[in-house]
Amino acid sequence: MPHQLFLTNNGKRTELTPIVGQITWSDSLEELGQKLDFVLPSTASTPYMPRFDMRVGDIVTMTNNGKIIFMGYIFEITYTEKTRTVTCYDPLFYLNKSKTTVQFRGNKTATACIKELLAPFKIPTQHIADMKTKIKKIYNEQTYSEILRDILYQAKREIGEDYRFQMENGKLLIDRQYAFLINTSLELFTGSGKFDLLEFISNPQRRVSITELRNSIVITKDDQVYTHIADTGSIGKYGLLQETISFDGNTLADAKRQALSALRELNRVNEESSFDLLGHDYVRSGRVLQVNEPKTGIIGQFIITSTNHTLANGIHKMNITLKRY
Repeated sequence: MPHQLFLTNNGKRTELTPIVGQITWSDSLEELGQKLDFVLPSTASTPYMPRFDMRVGDIVTMTNNGKIIFMGYIFEITYTEKTRTVTCYDPLFYLNKSKTTVQFRGNKTATACIKELLAPFKIPTQHIADMKTKIKKIYNEQTYSEILRDILYQAKREIGEDYRFQMENGKLLIDRQYAFLINTSLELFTGSGKFDLLEFISNPQRRVSITELRNSIVITKDDQVYTHIADTGSIGKYGLLQETISFDGNTLADAKRQALSALRELNRVNEESSFDLLGHDYVRSGRVLQVNEPKTGIIGQFIITSTNHTLANGIHKMNITLKRY
């Protein structure tokens, strides 16, 4: 079954698939949530088109074989003489636009703090990882997404592993990075047998840089140097590139662990890549791909940093950007 697009207005569900033009959807590590755009003909220019009400705030759902690929709300409609262009965002978009002031006193875990922050939004939840990091910080007039990212960053500093935050099948999922390794094999049609999309990469590009590399980490506490770690081999090769991090914890052991985690994260050559290929619904930012593209050297495991999907005339294509895992 191909992709299907549905509109829900005042509890009435209408399928838009037969009349919709191009559909595009995208996401990025820079912002929480997915964006979906589609184009419909104007009712004035197409007198025989089915009539239905559509307003900002209505629910839009896109499925494939019954699985929810996108579910969100209409935020914008642009009308012209011949078309209506509709822009939708999933529920995580509200976290990007809503601000709050909150204080965590160090007696709650990262998981508990996240659940407290999300409670007013009533977002359906599939899974939130157990993060035992205690959060002690005041957030003043910041967006919910900024606060959530900082909490996940603090948890990452403690264990040395990224956490990802996204909607899956209409429900919220927060988990460690390794849980998002995906398989890009699929069937073009029933009985065709599976093939790996990554065997058909086009327009590959790869860039390497040390502008963001840091090979020396200084941890400060109460405006004093508390501990320090450095990679002398990296300094000898690339020169001294130093980062300073403020520490709010209690023990030197915790500070050293945070310094080591930061050094592992930052002391690397930055590698960014991009390419085009046939579309796959599971390919989203924050997920991990195993790539073997020898012409430009895009070889190994990469984290997807952004995706742009296009569905037109039944053909699904996408452009993705990646960074070295």
